[in-house]
Amino acid sequence: MDTSSEDLARRFAGDMARGIAELARLGYDAKVFQGMVADHGAVDAARRLVLDPRPSYGLWRLKELRRLDSSVEMWVLLPWYEPLFIDVVREAAERKLRLLDVDVAAELARLVTRLSPA
Repeated sequence: MDTSSEDLARRFAGDMARGIAELARLGYDAKVFQGMVADHGAVDAARRLVLDPRPSYGLWRLKELRRLDSSVEMWVLLPWYEPLFIDVVREAAERKLRLLDVDVAAELARLVTRLSPA
């Protein structure tokens, strides 16, 4: 992995850590994902989670909380993280979100707008 990829992976890891902390404040403890991150690193943990053919409990819980914008699946689709994830991973993330009746393009556009500097 080159330096720019390593920097991007560190940025993704930081975003995942902040997301886990935010979800904990909302009452959802993402212990399974935290363990995966500890064991495999954030990028590989995200790949593993997204490529599992079954939507995770966490994804269903985020739907209940109306916080799918905080899902790993949505963050994998962010354009600035595209270099970290091959098409198969990104397609799996989108497929899982569509299974939950998410308008992926609209939700992703809102997330990009929210996260982009003003």
